[in-house]
Amino acid sequence: MTNCQSTLDRFCSFFPTNLAYYISSHKIWGDQIGVSDYNGFMRIWFKRLKFEWRYWFDQPPWDTGISPPELMEYLASHPPGRALDLGCGTGTNLVTMAKAGWQVYGVDFSRRAIALARKKLTQHDLKADLLVESVTNLHVVMQGFDLILDIGCYHQLEKSEREKYLDNIRRLLKQNGDYLVYAHYKKFPEDSHGIDELDVEQFLSFLRLIRRTEGWERSIRPSVWLWFHKDVME
Repeated sequence: MTNCQSTLDRFCSFFPTNLAYYISSHKIWGDQIGVSDYNGFMRIWFKRLKFEWRYWFDQPPWDTGISPPELMEYLASHPPGRALDLGCGTGTNLVTMAKAGWQVYGVDFSRRAIALARKKLTQHDLKADLLVESVTNLHVVMQGFDLILDIGCYHQLEKSEREKYLDNIRRLLKQNGDYLVYAHYKKFPEDSHGIDELDVEQFLSFLRLIRRTEGWERSIRPSVWLWFHKDVME
């Protein structure tokens, strides 16, 4: 009972500090919150709570401990450089990329996930820069990545978050760099979860599509792998 209570206390201690930070960083104060802003804020916050809870008390279905063949193929055909994993989770792909000689940087808004990633990297005697933060707020991350990887992060962002995310990709990905993203495809146009052709067009406004592979995740959700390249500006 003591160990269980201790775990629950550590889980709960995450939220007050980060809630205050989120409010201050987004300048949300009292009467300044509109109905739409408030609803969006609550959806984002409960999403964070859900992810934190699952990393503490569950085995998330996306945390397979195995890097996908699309990433393995890419690493086998490209020389090591700087890689950024957006929504890195417990660090499986950070370990894979670091073993391949890449200098890796992982970002996730779950403290628990980052703690597990740090432990996993230590077990393999590997190093990485790790940041507990939303993928929409990456001001402290220096630009110049040869590879940006996103496996299942972009597709769960709110519309307003996606705009900030795109700005980060523009800034952080170096010329001649690549962006690999795996996402669920929307089942219906009105779905908030997933991506559609409008999202793809947003990426194509500053990136070139190299490859597109469509499929199904666990025979439940339509999904897509997209490989984009950032051409050198003349």
